[in-house]
Formats: sequence, C-alpha cells, structure tokens
Amino acid sequence: MIDFSNKNVDKTLPYISISELLSMLQEPFDQKAVAQKTFDKHFNNPNSEYYQLSVQEIIDKWSAKGAESCRYGSLLDDYIGLNLNKNENELELWKLDNGYDWDERLLAHCNSFDAFYEIVNKSGDMEFIDREKTVYYKVGDYYIKGRFDALFRNKKTGKWIIIDWKSSGTIDKVPNQWTKKLFGPAMKFPALNYYIYTIQLHFYKKTLIENYLPEGTTEDDVIVMIVNLPNHIIESTGKLFETHNEAFKYDSKFMDQLFTFGIRKKELLKKP
Repeated sequence: MIDFSNKNVDKTLPYISISELLSMLQEPFDQKAVAQKTFDKHFNNPNSEYYQLSVQEIIDKWSAKGAESCRYGSLLDDYIGLNLNKNENELELWKLDNGYDWDERLLAHCNSFDAFYEIVNKSGDMEFIDREKTVYYKVGDYYIKGRFDALFRNKKTGKWIIIDWKSSGTIDKVPNQWTKKLFGPAMKFPALNYYIYTIQLHFYKKTLIENYLPEGTTEDDVIVMIVNLPNHIIESTGKLFETHNEAFKYDSKFMDQLFTFGIRKKELLKKP
C-alpha cells in the first residue's frame, strides 16, 4: 500500500498548485474581449445561438455552460470512484439520487467510462491502486501541489499507470497558423491542451517516482495516459472514449525548470 498521508509535508510552507502553474504557461483568457468579438460577429445572425444577445448575456451564457460542465464532470468523477472502489450499493443509491436512468448526458458520460473500464478489466492484469490523492513536490521553501485522478498497476509488467480523466471536450493536438506558444521553459510547445495535460501528468509522474512509489521505481516504470470520456461517440474512432499517450517525452530536468518558473512568476505577480 502506498502512503499518501503526506505526514512529512510541512504545511506551513507556501505552495503553488499545479493548476496555477499550468495557467501561468498560457496567455490569460480575455473573456470580455472574446465576448465582444462574438457579439460583433453573431448579433445579427438569426441562426446563431448568440443572436441578439448582449456582451454580458454572452458571458453569462458561457458561465452557465461552464458551471453545467463542471457539475457533470463532478458527477462523472463520483461514478468513476464508486466503480473503482466497487461500492455497489452506494453506486445504486447514487444512480437513483442523480437521475442516472433519465439524464441522457450523464448516462452518456458514464457509458464512456464503462466502455473504457471494460477493456481495462478484460485482461485481468490491471490493478486499481488509488485515486484523488493529493501529492507534494518540494522545491526550496515551496511545494508544488496537485491531485491525480487515478493510479493503476499492471500486475504482469509491473508498470504503474497514472490516468487523467477528461470529459469537457476534445484533445487538441494539431496547431494552426493562429496557435500561440506556451510561456517560459515550455515555449517550444504549442499552446494546446494536449501539451498542458501532458505537463500535468508529468508533474504527477515526477512526484510519485521521487516521493511516493517504491524505492527504485524508474521513469520507464511509470506510464501516463489521458483518457477522454465525452458524452457522445467520437466520430473519428466510433468509440465512446479515447486514450492518449504523452505529447512529448518525460524530462525530469524540464519539470524542475517549470517548477522554478512557476514559483518565480508567482512571487513576481504578488509584487505591487
């Protein structure tokens, strides 16, 4: 059993979350400016969902959509947890309480996980280890902090598999002429979510190898995987889910550079 108690973590030290660090790698989203462009383009288009909406109404519409997506993401996470922990009675109660049988969007998300999990269980080699555990990586007088979605182990190969569930949209892999670059040490990569998700998973990989997994665990012993669980069949594959390997090869020194970048930028942003 892996110890995720973090009893040796000094909680009095400052920290930066991995999500905060990831946001620092990208240009901030100017919601008002984008809403204004949407208004200019769609206000007089009767076929648009933004027809005759004001800039504020467009922003409110986006906020409502975002809140709804978060709600379904949270429900899907509950469903995954109950399945992984094999809480069958609690799962049936959860289904009743959350409209599993008549909420088509929720059912579609859950079906995506079921399709993936069926394949995971098919060989009998995959062992569920833990989920939703907070991990820390110390850098000087700071911690980098994050919480991974799920950790599995292949009993046959001995490999550890860190999984990050995604349910909010597509995994953008191919840049175009308008795609910008990420900031800091990651400036060699395009500002696409595929690369951001990879950096997030590589944080978990580095932290688990150095602080949590059994001594002697190497980079080659740990695999990372993005699992997209949309609420529809993916047209390109005809499947209910999609798995993605890392966008680029793991580099421990690169992660150290990112950690230093995040801490320095946070400190600079705090200054008046």
